[in-house]
Amino acid sequence: MRHLKYNQLSVEIAASDRELGEAAAADLANVISEELAKKDEIAIIMALGAAQDAFYTAIKARSDIEWSRITVLHVDTYMGVAESREESGASRMRKHLLDEVKPKAFFPMRGDHEPVEEELARYTKLYNELDPVLCVVGIGNSGHLAFNDPPADFDTRDIIRVVFLDETTRKQIDSRGYFKSYEEVPRYGLSLTMHALLKPKRVLALVHDENKAGVIKQILEGPVTFMCPASLLQQSPNAVLYLNEPAASQLSPR
Repeated sequence: MRHLKYNQLSVEIAASDRELGEAAAADLANVISEELAKKDEIAIIMALGAAQDAFYTAIKARSDIEWSRITVLHVDTYMGVAESREESGASRMRKHLLDEVKPKAFFPMRGDHEPVEEELARYTKLYNELDPVLCVVGIGNSGHLAFNDPPADFDTRDIIRVVFLDETTRKQIDSRGYFKSYEEVPRYGLSLTMHALLKPKRVLALVHDENKAGVIKQILEGPVTFMCPASLLQQSPNAVLYLNEPAASQLSPR
């Protein structure tokens, strides 16, 4: 594992996806153990992306995570898509992790609830009451965190918002085959804001895609700008970015 620092952000570069997943899972387990030593129950925020495959495998292999004392929140969802549908991130996260580890509770966003203002209010209340201690997030092709596409709002203190999904993000979603065609990919989503994602005591970001090497270089070596939302991680001392060598392949030698 290579250890680098970009501004206030710690970056861990793994030689393989397995090493990446196991290191991030150990980090998560340590944070959970520390927090459960102080509280009866905690909440965490989880995402599901390509880089989470090795991470979820490593999590499920561990026996030291007390899931019965953990409530899980989700980072984003497609607007108009029920959380029970197989296309939804919530449904896939249940299938790939939660049905097996069995947390105390899981509160996904209800992308099909109307009026949407009620769902924003419900999730804001949940977030504030549960006060999550850890957030796991991926980084999109546009440099987004969750569905905070550029230009992202760095200043809002809202917890959740309706967001417009830009073309880059919709093409990325389409490439995964969750929807039958690009035209069926929703144009809007519900997403935790940058503030809500980066507020927990620990933030773990995971990227393993070689095709994201360019945006990783921009995030780490470029300026902090709302046109590359994940660049805000540079100013987040509570965050760790986990990469494999392909995702880090365009970084300048240090």
